[in-house]
Amino acid sequence: MKHTGRHTDAFLLLFLTEGDSYGGKLLQKCEEELPINPIDSAIIYRTLKKLEKDGAVESYLGTSDSDKPIRMYKITLVGERRLKDFQTDIAEKMKNLSFFLNKYEEWKGSNHD
Repeated sequence: MKHTGRHTDAFLLLFLTEGDSYGGKLLQKCEEELPINPIDSAIIYRTLKKLEKDGAVESYLGTSDSDKPIRMYKITLVGERRLKDFQTDIAEKMKNLSFFLNKYEEWKGSNHD
């Protein structure tokens, strides 16, 4: 049972708080920094398109290291508010997940190996 980037938009917005970036670089950050990374390039670009449509990010044409035009993304005020909402939501979910893990360990510890 593996989830497929359920919080991709939260991670992308979080990474964009570090500065404007492009899809490939954001994918690289996911691969390097997330402990469990279920995100691929199709998910990245689909999510960026949705975030832009929702007003959470804006895109513009920048240049890559090789001076080729590249679509850059930056977080907006809407995106910053959405990021705060994600923080609240994830913190609440973490409480329930911690409860689950603790109860599971109690059950497992009572000879149900």
